[in-house]
Amino acid sequence: MARPAKKTGATLAQGGTVVGTTFEETEKTKSAAKTAETVVLAVSLPHGLKFDDVPCSDGGTKTIVFPGLNDALRSKREGILIGRGNAVAFKIDKTDWENILKMHGKEAAFTGVNGGLPCIIPMKDEKEFKSRSDELKEIDHGVNPVDPEKVGVKETNNV
Repeated sequence: MARPAKKTGATLAQGGTVVGTTFEETEKTKSAAKTAETVVLAVSLPHGLKFDDVPCSDGGTKTIVFPGLNDALRSKREGILIGRGNAVAFKIDKTDWENILKMHGKEAAFTGVNGGLPCIIPMKDEKEFKSRSDELKEIDHGVNPVDPEKVGVKETNNV
């Protein structure tokens, strides 16, 4: 009995396209120009965020998954987590973005927490995403390593 073939090339970013990052040089992907029907978002989520209630033109709903910074580590035994100050440029249809904002715009990912920047910020285009890299370094998604010295942890010798 033959085993089914493994699926390869699956992506979690459904309904949109990752077009750049702040943490690695990427190859030029598809069309870089913004059209009237797409929006580029700076997404700084530690893990993907799924919306399965986005209205479709046919009266139903569709699923859109915003990419997470650490999605590449899913199902891996080891790797380096990407922390604060990084983002992914994610291109999405303008109508989908407007529908998500109407339904979920008051959630913390869109408004920020404790006066911080939100984890999803709309941009004019990819050039703006690249030019605002200093501002994007201030984004803190909240899932960061703890510095032991800052929280008062001291090394001891238990001999």
